[in-house]
Amino acid sequence: MSEMSHPHRIHFSVHFSRTRDASPPSQQLWLWYATAAVGFFLVPAVGTGWLGLQPDLYYLGYFTVAVVFFTAFVTRYADALKELWTLHLWQTVVLGAVVGAALAAGIFAQTGTARAAGWHFGFEIVWRGLVYGTVDALTLFVFPAAVAYLLLHGDRHSTARRAAFAGLALVLSMFVTATYHLGYSEFRSQDLRYPELGAVAANVPIALTGNPVGAVVTHVTMHTSAVVHQRDGGQQHMLPPRATGDYPNHGSSDLAAGLAALWLVATAAALTALVRSKRP
Repeated sequence: MSEMSHPHRIHFSVHFSRTRDASPPSQQLWLWYATAAVGFFLVPAVGTGWLGLQPDLYYLGYFTVAVVFFTAFVTRYADALKELWTLHLWQTVVLGAVVGAALAAGIFAQTGTARAAGWHFGFEIVWRGLVYGTVDALTLFVFPAAVAYLLLHGDRHSTARRAAFAGLALVLSMFVTATYHLGYSEFRSQDLRYPELGAVAANVPIALTGNPVGAVVTHVTMHTSAVVHQRDGGQQHMLPPRATGDYPNHGSSDLAAGLAALWLVATAAALTALVRSKRP
């Protein structure tokens, strides 16, 4: 009898472990979220307010903290989050591109500013457009949507549950968007209307498809358009920090470009190694 029951005990143990991972305690999720809300206020507050780093050098620190945090979170709940990334994938990408194109049209309708010269322009498109846009989207839109998904235990089978997910994801996104932007001194002297409108726009593909990947497409399109047409970020301050005359701007832009190239290679290698290590 004991030999027959032993496999069942093993099966029950494995099943319980998977179930627990699929439905993590809400207190645990709120701790992750609170850490993000506070942490991503402190990163710009320290990097731009206290240290006054040259923007591209500051981004190096911000990107590192954000990528490490997001990777740790997604790795911790990898099994529970699988459906979130795959459901309606093509639909969310297309919708994200449509919303991004609408935002880009609004940017190009405004007065343009001077671009960086030579290779610096290409560097800024990659660093401030593609990478900055991606990291911001993961931090401000994708992470909150993932928290909302886990808080609802992945149950979005009814219209009410889908609406609850969309609403919760939007609220979580708007709050962390506010705390993050308040880390920049330039947003403390004005309202947060533009960042919050950006959060609403980025959440459109999330709400309509249930998949946050489209938010990345939307935000990257917006960032890249701003780099190309309004290097200073325009009246919406789309590329903080704004290096105005009174900004310390400590550090060299050429040094930042060199370190950024090394960062991209190292990050790609680290993420590739992590993915390979998780394969069965």
